[in-house]
Amino acid sequence: MKLANLKSTNLSLEMFNGVLQSDSSGSYPGLELISFLLGSDQGMLPSTPEVKITRYGHDFARRLVRDETLAKKDIEKVLADDFSEDSIRKLLRCLELELENITKQPTWSRTHFFPYTKSLSHWDSRIRAGKREEKAMLERQYYRGAGAFAFNVLRFDPDENRLSEIKKNLEELFYPEKDSPLEFLAKTLRSHGVYDSEPTEDEVENRSREMLGDELEELYRNGVFNILSHKSLPSVTKIKSIVNWTGIWLIIVGNLRLPTELHTNFIFDCGGQNQQLRRASQRSLKEFIKNVTIGIESAIGGREISGAGIQKIKGFFASTLASMRLINSLKGRRHFTFGLSGIEALTLAAVPSNHEMPFEQFLNSWMFDKCRFVIGRVAAQRAGLLEALDATIFEENEKRLADQVLAVGMLRVYSDATKMVCVGDINDK
Repeated sequence: MKLANLKSTNLSLEMFNGVLQSDSSGSYPGLELISFLLGSDQGMLPSTPEVKITRYGHDFARRLVRDETLAKKDIEKVLADDFSEDSIRKLLRCLELELENITKQPTWSRTHFFPYTKSLSHWDSRIRAGKREEKAMLERQYYRGAGAFAFNVLRFDPDENRLSEIKKNLEELFYPEKDSPLEFLAKTLRSHGVYDSEPTEDEVENRSREMLGDELEELYRNGVFNILSHKSLPSVTKIKSIVNWTGIWLIIVGNLRLPTELHTNFIFDCGGQNQQLRRASQRSLKEFIKNVTIGIESAIGGREISGAGIQKIKGFFASTLASMRLINSLKGRRHFTFGLSGIEALTLAAVPSNHEMPFEQFLNSWMFDKCRFVIGRVAAQRAGLLEALDATIFEENEKRLADQVLAVGMLRVYSDATKMVCVGDINDK
């Protein structure tokens, strides 16, 4: 009896409990998460089994920025004159999501606005080729379900106090007492695009509700809780960190929800000067991608799946690593390293407001124990790396990371040389 072809969506759900695919890599899971948070018909993070959302396409504004075929008569229905058109187009281009490794101008359907304010949040929309009427439709293209997975991890939190605090802080983040001029503009432009006439159930979200109750889910919830706890930080910083933390966490999920024997330690090169460390970092990245492939082949279990289906899952990880600034490049000779945005997200997710953490604890208890990131000597020893590499390499490596954490303003060095990771809103004692 011939088995039916296995879809990559179903395989990803089996392996990771969420849909991780290359189309939805990078920042898209975080943007999708925010669409669920703001679109839910029962408010932020409802506890009910079923949830419906209202989706907005923001297609008029996105086409204004990137679609030269948008008719002048359609623009004139919304904007007063050519000066308004030019000014708003330039403003909207500043609000676009930054895309990695894109050599040509993106189409309007690939153009997404970063949710600096609540009405900039929107769903996927596009115009299918061959349709008689050029009318945008709400349709998944880059939002494949990873954000729905993160949404459910948050809303099914068994810790009621933490869930209540996250909901309250999200509401304060996206619903301030007074809307900004940007919010008024975004809301007006969004109203001229396609949107749901009534809330709708998302079939991918309802397949991502099975929680495992493991440490990975706790890691994500605690990270979001800590990010939101920093009341003195600008809202933009916290929104960016939630988007980045979501992407980083999904990489950790991809590693630690493989069979135990396939778990990998990610060796980070923070200095860029030691060739031995660089080669070890390159090998650990290759090992991770190889183990994902082995895990996929094991999970298939004799069923039929296309090569493109396998590549969709594999492609999610390298693309997301590059977008989250955890590797040097999506192409070429790649290795694990940190960009400042990745360090900022990890630091805010690790340390709650008005607390500080010894740098050694940050390296070992957080980066290594929780994330499986190897940076310093202690982690390298525990990972069994000091048999092949000298301990001084990792001692220098942790100094370079300390410099980077200091550069994002999240490290204090005291007179006795003690290093403490913290955010600037900690009270002086």
